[in-house]
Amino acid sequence: MNNKAIVLKIPMLIGLLPLVIIWQLLVFIYNAVNGISVTATIIKGWLSNDYPYLVWLKRDLADCESILELGCGRYSPLLKVGAGPRTVAVDIWKPYINMHRAANSYSRCIEANILTMDLSKYEKAFDAVVICDVLEHLPREEVLRIDLFKAIEKIARKKVILFTPNGFIENDKVDGDPYQEHVSAWEPEDYASRGYKVVGSTGLRWLMGKASLPKYRPELLGQLLILFSQPLVYWFPNIAWHSYAVKEV
Repeated sequence: MNNKAIVLKIPMLIGLLPLVIIWQLLVFIYNAVNGISVTATIIKGWLSNDYPYLVWLKRDLADCESILELGCGRYSPLLKVGAGPRTVAVDIWKPYINMHRAANSYSRCIEANILTMDLSKYEKAFDAVVICDVLEHLPREEVLRIDLFKAIEKIARKKVILFTPNGFIENDKVDGDPYQEHVSAWEPEDYASRGYKVVGSTGLRWLMGKASLPKYRPELLGQLLILFSQPLVYWFPNIAWHSYAVKEV
C-alpha cells in the first residue's frame, strides 16, 4: 500500500471513530449490568440508580406525612414518587389545577400565585415544602423581595426541598401556559448560603440545551455522556444542570 492510499483512508477512519466510541460505551454498560468483571462492577456503581433525583426525593419524603408543593405544574415529580395523596398542591395555572382535581391527584389543590398568596397562615402546617422546577419561572427580584425562602422555611416542620436548573435556561411556553417561560437564574450558592445541603443532578450542564436535551450528536452519544457525568456533578453542583437542595428546619 502506498502513502497516497494511506492518506486517502485516514478521513474514513476518523469518520468511523464516533461509532467505535459508542460501541465501546455500550459494551461497558452491558458488562456493568451483567457484572462480568471487576471493572464492570465499578462501572455499575458509577451508573447506580442512586443518582436520579427522583430517588432522592422519594427518600427525603419518606418521613413526611404532609407535604406542600408550590408550583405543581402538569407533570409533578411528587406524583411520580407516589406522594400525591399526602400533598397539597398549589399552582397559578387554572387548567393544571382543574386537571389534578379531576384526576384526584392530590389531597387538595389550590389555585394561587405563590408570590402573592398568604403563606404565613400555613406556618408549621406541613412536614415538608417542595419546589421543583419553579424558581426559574419567578422574577428573582420578587423572590428576594418577599424573602420566599424564609417564608417556606416557616411552613415546614421538617424540611424544605428545592430542585432548580443552574443558570439561565431558555424555555418555550407549553400548554398555552404563559407562566412556563423562564425569567430568572439561580446557582447552588443561592441555596448553600442559606443553609441548604446541595448536590448536583441530571448531568454536566454544558452537555445539555433547551428542555434538557443533549447538545451533541448523535443523540445516543450525547445521552451516554450525560449519564456518565451524573456521579461527577453530584459532588460538584456548580457544574451540574440542576441543583437538588435540602434544608432541615
